[in-house]
Amino acid sequence: MAATAEALGVIEWADCWVPTAPLAPDVAAEVRRQVGFVPQWAHRLGPVPWMVRGFTALNHVRVAHMPLRLWPLVALVVSRDNACRYCYGVTRTLLKVLGHDDAFIDALEREVHLGQLAPAEQAALEFARRISRADPRPTAREIAALRDAGFSRPAIAEIAFDAAATVASNRLSTLLALPSERFVGWADHPVLRLVRPLVAPFVRVRRAAPVPLPQPNDGPCAAVVAALDGSPAAHVLRQTIDLAMASPILPRRTKLLVLAVVGRALGCRHAEAEARDALAAEGLDGATIGRILADLGSPALDARDALVVPFARETVRYQTAAIQQRTRALAAALPLPEALEVVGIASLANAVCRLSVLLDAC
Repeated sequence: MAATAEALGVIEWADCWVPTAPLAPDVAAEVRRQVGFVPQWAHRLGPVPWMVRGFTALNHVRVAHMPLRLWPLVALVVSRDNACRYCYGVTRTLLKVLGHDDAFIDALEREVHLGQLAPAEQAALEFARRISRADPRPTAREIAALRDAGFSRPAIAEIAFDAAATVASNRLSTLLALPSERFVGWADHPVLRLVRPLVAPFVRVRRAAPVPLPQPNDGPCAAVVAALDGSPAAHVLRQTIDLAMASPILPRRTKLLVLAVVGRALGCRHAEAEARDALAAEGLDGATIGRILADLGSPALDARDALVVPFARETVRYQTAAIQQRTRALAAALPLPEALEVVGIASLANAVCRLSVLLDAC
């Protein structure tokens, strides 16, 4: 347990500002079906049901094409890269349950090439890191290099989804300063070492058959969803986006502004253009939108959006302590459900705009 505790200890982390809340019975039952239990974090998102459903689903996707072994490795390196204490602790614990020792995990964290990995796996993890950092965004040449390393186009899409979904979870966990789950570190307990073979099947990602795209797929970010054609991840992403946009807590215009701001910051022309078109239908003209994206403010914004727009930009790249303090300040100015949904929308937008590297348009 010392190695895990030491690694967690170097990640600065504030106290969580979100109180626990009861979950609706149907939401709790849905989480139990997917996870086997209701994690602590879900009780903090009770006021925003789509976030419980969506983030549970994003982290428990079955895959049809990518190597199963890569799924938790991508989550580990991306969570470590984003200094997400919550996700890093959970993923490291799951890797221990799956039989990886401290030496393997430590080497994987320091540099991908030091791990006991095949060259193709090293390339996949470096691609995941590039998606996470998006500075600069991965190019078509890098995707072609993965094809040359033996990955199919659908497998590359699932690797990208794994990295993007982890980015979303990292932001959710970091912005809310979620406390560690009670089971973090249990994998090193002498008794649990004996029961690892019994526990491992419940935490291992599962293989699924390829599936066609969800129909209809005509909501926001449809092109990004379509890039996951053949993967169960497409259905999860479509459902999560639709649940988020249908939520009545924040106005649709606020959510589209977050998508536009994050898209601009990440150089995702596709997301920015789509959000601009949708904002025009919400009554904002092109010149006003342009000023909002350039200045992160405008007299055309109401009091809430004037707070949300600059905050959305800060969620793209940040220092942990600073963004946690910034989120707490935002939460002090908004009702709790609104503050939670801002975090959820920004986290989802960061994932979608990074995943859009699969589109030629970006």
